[in-house]
Amino acid sequence: MRRTCLKLCQQTQNSIQTKRNKMAICKILFFLLALCVWCGKCEVFYKRVGDEVSMKCGVDSNSDIDWKFNGESIFSITGKSGTRRKGSSHIAFKASASGDTLKVPRLETRDSGNYFCKQSGKHYTVRVVSAFVKPGPVLLQSSNAELHCDITGDPNTEVQWLRPPNGEEYKEKKQVIQLKSVTSKEAGQWTCLVKKDLKLIVALTVVGLQTTAVNASKGDNIELPCSLPQSVSQRVVGGRWKADHLPKVSFPTLTNTAGEGLHWNGNGLSKVNFTTGQLSTNFDVTLKNVQSSDEGTFVCTVEFDGGVSLSVETTLRVMDKPSGVKGSNNRKGKPPAVMESLTKEVYGLKLWIWIAVGASSVALIVLIVVIGVVQRRNKRMKKRVRTLRSMRQPLTDKDYCQCDRAEKEVEFGEQARPLPVPRQHRNPRTRTAGPNHTN
Repeated sequence: MRRTCLKLCQQTQNSIQTKRNKMAICKILFFLLALCVWCGKCEVFYKRVGDEVSMKCGVDSNSDIDWKFNGESIFSITGKSGTRRKGSSHIAFKASASGDTLKVPRLETRDSGNYFCKQSGKHYTVRVVSAFVKPGPVLLQSSNAELHCDITGDPNTEVQWLRPPNGEEYKEKKQVIQLKSVTSKEAGQWTCLVKKDLKLIVALTVVGLQTTAVNASKGDNIELPCSLPQSVSQRVVGGRWKADHLPKVSFPTLTNTAGEGLHWNGNGLSKVNFTTGQLSTNFDVTLKNVQSSDEGTFVCTVEFDGGVSLSVETTLRVMDKPSGVKGSNNRKGKPPAVMESLTKEVYGLKLWIWIAVGASSVALIVLIVVIGVVQRRNKRMKKRVRTLRSMRQPLTDKDYCQCDRAEKEVEFGEQARPLPVPRQHRNPRTRTAGPNHTN
């Protein structure tokens, strides 16, 4: 018994001594790290994904420089000749050096680590920070989410989260925080502050099913609206419509298969019409030939991955059709689908704005092409006119020239007319013999 007690005491003393040694070693390492930072030999950079970091070796530009990343060579530079040899580290393929400064652009999470300059002995620590939401930035009401502000290589460093809408400090200072059963209060911009120097923003959107009350006249075909305002991160796995006051009316069910995707599944439905193609965010169905007995509450339910499901209720009110007025056979309880799609946001702008910009751009391009064609045609016409003018022969001093003919006519006009011939000399046969005439 005494020996057992002695052994236990000895083991306890040994464990206490081991713990003391470990604590002493931790203190020494912490002191060396603090001394390293205080002396300027070790600096820590916190950067976003995609940022650039610059580190100085602190030696003369004509000196040899060797940079390493986590013990692997980045490159070696010979100071006098400037010859550079790439190392085996993946940093070597995108890093650059200017004098004694190392620049690493387009930072990735794998670029986090220790950078070392051999000649000066300087150490640098780079931590690449990324912020994101799981399962995605667009969440369903009542679903769970995780906000991440991951510091690669340093998971224990505390960060400060600022929640929307007023930037109020969140109680937890962990890099990953859990949000349970999110609502519209959690929607907005969440900010992650790292060491009060680096700020990262995560946008969170919370959506739910949308619907409106429906009014119809007897005999109309009425659309029961049920839709999501935009695509969500969670995958739709099923869903259905239900009306407790219409037990004999069958509705289609939502099904998501690998071959056909998300679609309605239903056969032999005499009272309900539905879209036969692939679905995305619109889950409307059409109730045919509504009567007063159809009036009541209809429930649309959509199921998602992770066991999350959303339900929304819409109320149908059926009225008598006014006498003498022909009603439409197809009515909707909400704006037309075309108008709804035009008002959806795409990259921060309404879809109709993008369509208007596209149409204006096409019109401008057509106008520029027409102007270019007209200018080219005018140039060809001018060139043709110049060619025809150059092909005309100049006037020469020939007899048939207009000016020569005019001069000759003038000369002939100036000549004197001959004297008239005496009458007796005009015709010898009728001439009479004179006194000296002989046979």
